[in-house]
Parts: sequence; C-alpha cells; structure tokens
Amino acid sequence: MEKTLQRKQVMAYCLAAASPLLLMAIIFNFSLVFNSNYIFGTNQQVLGYIIQAEFLAVASGVLIVLPLLIPISNIFVRIFRFLLFAAVVVIFAWLSYDIDGIEGMLFYALLVFITFGGGTLFIFDTFTTQTRAFLTLLRWSIGIFLYVSLQLTFNLDSDIATWKDTSEVVLFGAMFFYLLFLFELITYPALTYYLEKKNTEDMFISEKIAKVQEKQLN
Repeated sequence: MEKTLQRKQVMAYCLAAASPLLLMAIIFNFSLVFNSNYIFGTNQQVLGYIIQAEFLAVASGVLIVLPLLIPISNIFVRIFRFLLFAAVVVIFAWLSYDIDGIEGMLFYALLVFITFGGGTLFIFDTFTTQTRAFLTLLRWSIGIFLYVSLQLTFNLDSDIATWKDTSEVVLFGAMFFYLLFLFELITYPALTYYLEKKNTEDMFISEKIAKVQEKQLN
C-alpha cells in the first residue's frame, strides 16, 4: 500500500511539473500546424522574446532555486525561505527587464517556474533533499544541453536577440519545450521513485547500524 501511494504521489508531482511545459510547446506548435496563425495573441516576435528569456531562465535558474533545497520544518522559516527565493527571482527579472523590457521580465519570471518544475516548487519539501537537489541539477543540465544543441542544429546566430527575426525560432521553441515535457513525463517519474526508494532504504540501514552500535556500546 505504501509503495502504491508513493508511486501515485511521484506521478502526480511529475504531471504537475510537465503540464506547463506541454502548454508552452503547444503555443509554439500552433503556428506550425495552422499556417503561421498564432495562438493567444502571440506572434513571431513574442515567441522570440520567450525563447530569449528562456535562455536566462535556464542559465540562472539553478542559482535561484538553491534556497528551496534547504530542508526546513518550521513553517515561518519556510515562508522566509520562499521569500528569499522570490527576491532572487525579482533580481534576475530586473536584469531581464534591462535586456527585453517588461515582456522579457514577465516571461523570465514565468519561465523559471515552468523550467524548474512548475507549480511543484511550492511543494518542494514533499521529497528528500537529495532527490530535490539531483532533479534540480538535472533539469538545469538538460535545459542547457537542449538549448545549445538546438541552437547548433538550426545554425542560429550566437546573438540570441536576433532570433525573434527568424522563422526558425518557432520550431526551435516547439522542439525545446516538447523535449523538456517528455523528459519530465517519461524520465523523471521513474528516476524520482528510484531516488526516494533508495533514500528510504539508506535511512533504514543507517538506523539499523546505529542501533547495533548503540547496543555494542552498552
């Protein structure tokens, strides 16, 4: 029963993290399917701004979520920890404002949440510190790898600011967010469950060893 509950919990976590990525992929994919018609009032320039902001979100995101990796049980300290996280987000968002104006700032703040697990950042203490740290670093590594790989694949200029003037940015965004979605939905559930199970087993063994040592001392 405990294992079944844990599996359901892990799957719910990963689905919550994957859903925003799927939505972003659909927004980009819409214009590819419907002959350059754009969804939600977007256009090529807006999608270009999103991809530009995504680079900063991926590159800086691992620094931003570090406060959330600190294990804390006190509710007031946890609130302070989240406020610290929000403050760091605001600092980087202000940097994006200098680069792309208000659109870049809003896109950046949104993309940090989406790229690093969506709304699940609010329930980060559900899993152990080791699991959270590993998944955060993995999301960061995969995000950087996919971004650079797709840039090379589409032979895009090193100056990201010029991408919004190219039609390739739409296909780039669709592929990027679809790939992140697939990793979140297919790879992370099994990996998260394995890490949580391993941590539980390690804690059980450590407790047994500690009890044996205590008996020997007595």
